[in-house]
Amino acid sequence: MLNPLKPLASRLMRLLGRSLAEAPPAPESASAPSLDSERRLSFMLESVPVNMWSTDTQLNITFSQGAGLHLIGAGANEQVGMTLYEVLKTRDPGTTPLAAHLRALQGELVRYDITWRGRSFETRVEPLRGPDGRITGTVGIAIDVTDRKSLYDALHTQNVYFAALFESAPEAIAILDEQDHIIRVNGQFTAMFGYTEDDAVSRNINDLIVPPPLVEDAENLTARVAAGEKLTTEALRRHKDGHSIWVSIAATPFGIGDQPGRVYAMYHDISALKRAEDELKALLLVDELTGLPNRRAFITLSEQALKLAARLERDVLMIFIDVDHLKYINDTFGHLAGDRALIDTARVLRESCREADIIARLGGDEFVALLTVNSDQTAEIVCQRIKSRVDLHNAEADRDYQLSLSVGAKRSRAEGTMLADLLAQADTALYEQKRGRSRRQALSR
Repeated sequence: MLNPLKPLASRLMRLLGRSLAEAPPAPESASAPSLDSERRLSFMLESVPVNMWSTDTQLNITFSQGAGLHLIGAGANEQVGMTLYEVLKTRDPGTTPLAAHLRALQGELVRYDITWRGRSFETRVEPLRGPDGRITGTVGIAIDVTDRKSLYDALHTQNVYFAALFESAPEAIAILDEQDHIIRVNGQFTAMFGYTEDDAVSRNINDLIVPPPLVEDAENLTARVAAGEKLTTEALRRHKDGHSIWVSIAATPFGIGDQPGRVYAMYHDISALKRAEDELKALLLVDELTGLPNRRAFITLSEQALKLAARLERDVLMIFIDVDHLKYINDTFGHLAGDRALIDTARVLRESCREADIIARLGGDEFVALLTVNSDQTAEIVCQRIKSRVDLHNAEADRDYQLSLSVGAKRSRAEGTMLADLLAQADTALYEQKRGRSRRQALSR
């Protein structure tokens, strides 16, 4: 049998394409200063994960080589002399590889993908012609793409996973480009603002959902985020039908490769909380001395906050605070000094908590705060923040006494928690702390 490498050499170069045709040759030796086309072809076949074969017109295999053969448990020319029917173990002309070879015998070039013995291949079969142009058989090449396909499948699965997370997120989400134009929104965005993805994509977010008087402020916010700042704020936004919505906004910059910076913005409807705040203000449920909500206001606000935290599956942190030695301050320095200590305490607590946290004066020397807790916020961190603010106050304030606070905290799941129980537990934590000390140990010490 004639060695088929020579007549197939140029055909293989064309089948493999330019990338393999330009593969570096094997090292030269003194006895072989350069490789002829047959040896170069043999080198290439043993250097890249491809299989190449040829058949005659009866589909008898006349040639079979390639470094990819060992990946499927075969050796070079191991199948030579066998028929394609024997290799495929079928004579069904509808089987993809067999159908491809039969079409190649009719003059067609056929491409197909196949999984063979656990490996994935991109395959090409075409007619093999003699010098007179008549079809004398077929020639095929299969490139092993298993690793590439596995990577593609993994990336595809990851994209599907993140797309599902994006769409099912409980918050309204919009992704913006560097010009504040919307790239994508999720279903919750549609539910909150009334705009479908088709309505929203390519629209400027500030033109779409920002009331006209607030557009300039909104543009400043998006510009800050695009410049790299993470931002959390509350603002008034507009539904498609024109009504206003109070939202909390958490916006984060991100980038993809060399593309310009983008913005990932999440919106949560806080209209109900804002209405509750307005109602409380209208009822003047405020402690006159400190300007904080009083006990009644705290109960109303906290019940709303617990419901919101439960919907978001968040924890809450109840902090009970009292002013140490208030009676001593009143008796020694006068009630005006005692009032000033209460006012200073209210300011310290405001500076120690976020704007969205609920802080109130329950009466006398007792204060309370309710916080929605995220993953990086613990009772210890908040209490340390209060301590630092007290220390700073005592260092800066011109007072005849040192402000001293005692603090008790209780963290709990919002779901199923009763406000009265949470208050009682925080109060107990405060007094357990006091009983555990031989004397009051203020946070300022």
